[in-house]
Amino acid sequence: MKRIVALVAAACLLMTGVTIGVLMRPAYAPSPAVAVGLAVADDSNEAAVRAASPAYSAFLQDEAAMSEEPALDFSEVNGVGLSDAKEQVVTEIGIPQSAQRDELLPEQTAWTYPGMEVGFTGGSVEYVSVPAGEGRIELESGSLPISLEGWTEAFGQPMFTADDGVGYVDERGFAAKLFLDPLSGELVSIDFFWSSPQQ
Repeated sequence: MKRIVALVAAACLLMTGVTIGVLMRPAYAPSPAVAVGLAVADDSNEAAVRAASPAYSAFLQDEAAMSEEPALDFSEVNGVGLSDAKEQVVTEIGIPQSAQRDELLPEQTAWTYPGMEVGFTGGSVEYVSVPAGEGRIELESGSLPISLEGWTEAFGQPMFTADDGVGYVDERGFAAKLFLDPLSGELVSIDFFWSSPQQ
């Protein structure tokens, strides 16, 4: 008898939960196409669709933004990964036009390629520098113009400011610094590097 009462009670609770779930559901939930105004089934629903559109559109945009990759990704620049070793750089983009060792720090070298310089400390990439005259930079997240305006449009206001430029840091700790001429304010180069020393 106790089992039957317990089963009946569980069934009642289940039915109550289902009923509440059905009642709490919105009476009108437009499809995404209708919500953003792409289609309206009939004139009587048009006002309801227009009233629901802004909120529903905002929801769709927020949902899309959450599913996208981070907008800032400076881990790879023009085919060079900031975590690459010298051998990987040669494999990915070939032999440099020239190589120069730093006179004060012999463990640091700079390789020159068409349109960029790749700096190394020991056997690993330290930085990638792209001069302003190159037009565009190919990043992991896409292509960007080499201009302060283009970067501000893509990423918003810079995250940090220094005497010689401004910059951004991605979620993984890679930084992009836009070096500016102190007199003219013109862009000189964009350098990519780790924002803090690696262990």
